[in-house]
Amino acid sequence: MKMNFLPAERLRLYRNFKAIEVNDYHGLVRYYEQNEDGIRGLDFVEYLDCTLVYTNALFDASNYGKHLVMCDHLLEVVIMQNVVDWDGQDLYHLLLLKKATSLYYLQEYGKSARILYEIIKIYPNDRLAAVFLNQALLRQKPGWLFSLRAATVVFALMAVLVIALEILAGPKYFPTLLQPMQFGHNLLIALSLASIAIGEAWHALSCRIKTTRFVKVSSKKLKGGETG
Repeated sequence: MKMNFLPAERLRLYRNFKAIEVNDYHGLVRYYEQNEDGIRGLDFVEYLDCTLVYTNALFDASNYGKHLVMCDHLLEVVIMQNVVDWDGQDLYHLLLLKKATSLYYLQEYGKSARILYEIIKIYPNDRLAAVFLNQALLRQKPGWLFSLRAATVVFALMAVLVIALEILAGPKYFPTLLQPMQFGHNLLIALSLASIAIGEAWHALSCRIKTTRFVKVSSKKLKGGETG
């Protein structure tokens, strides 16, 4: 049942909420959720103010699941009410970036990257979005990298076998092969280390190139659109 709140009650709700310390994230979350019906009855500006504070508190309290739900709600509100500027900041931009960040922390790297791509298309000068995009791409390991990791393990196991053979059987049964065995196990260890190192380095470089190119292309498209 919807409750009607008198102006004095609404003022008290808003005043009490704003009196909570901004770094008391759990207190802000608790108060908002306990008084959500009343807060929804506030004037739009006051409601948006409280809901933004609550949403940010969810993020700062590491409650990323609820934060995503509130981000979606606020993005809808911002679009429907045509809220462009809030406290001198682009609220749509901030909400999208926070949403992408929550997805990143929830290890939803693909979903985070898709939002970050959209942010960079609109705001190509957003360096933080570019940094997060690079990290989100970096966290998405391609299939060939897992193959290289498997090869690393195989090379390491082969090196162990050669070393065992070199120590246990080499001196007695294969004295003439001790030097080739030593060379072989050193080569296998080097291959094991090199395969994973080169693979990780190439993946990191590919992600950096992909991010940089996307930012440049988005910037050119935006400038071209402004010129046109």
